Amino acid sequence: MSEPYPSNPQSGMPNPPVPQYQGGYPAPGNMQAYPVAQPQPSNGVAIGGMVTGIVGIVFGWVPVIGFILGAVAVILSGVGINNANKKHASGRGMAIAGLVCGILAVLFGLLWITVIGAAASAGAVG
Repeated sequence: MSEPYPSNPQSGMPNPPVPQYQGGYPAPGNMQAYPVAQPQPSNGVAIGGMVTGIVGIVFGWVPVIGFILGAVAVILSGVGINNANKKHASGRGMAIAGLVCGILAVLFGLLWITVIGAAASAGAVG
């Protein structure tokens, strides 16, 4: 009796059958190119809002600097969210993070301004 397909001389086991083209997929020479997805445009304003918000939190203990950086972060992040919605740009999450960080920096700056103002009016400072 003959084997259904020739055996492998190294292992002594028969070779597996080679799959034949059955017509379910296009032949290799007739393949059509798939469309390539275009990357979303970047949103630099959202990145700027997030960075400014983080820096505003870091410098929040400096009364005026933290407040100003937080206000700039809120404005930039608002524009970044608007750009992400209208232009279908990336960076919506970064803009939201910048908005939250900016609000926290503004609140922290207001707290310090209030504390220093109350201490100055009580005569404790300078």
